[in-house]
Amino acid sequence: MRRLIYRVIVASVYLLLFGGGRGNGGFRVRMRQPQRRQQGNTPVNNRDQNRQFADAIQQLRREGIHLDKDKQRELHNAISRQGLSFWEIVEIGRAMFGTN
Repeated sequence: MRRLIYRVIVASVYLLLFGGGRGNGGFRVRMRQPQRRQQGNTPVNNRDQNRQFADAIQQLRREGIHLDKDKQRELHNAISRQGLSFWEIVEIGRAMFGTN
């Protein structure tokens, strides 16, 4: 009798969780996304990366180095995928477009 009750409970739980072989049983299965790794000193979030670059352009502007869109693109291409910090971006901008 106990075995029968145990089997019924196990089968009921199995059906509840897995739907008896009907796909995922109506439950939405969410696979965990792998955690993105931070590369160097660059923020993980793309929005924060864009903000960091815009802040570096603004810092260069404060220092008297004004970059038009083409020069900003050139700087962006030079620093992409290197994992640079804010001040490293500013230093590269100074080296490329100014003497400060």
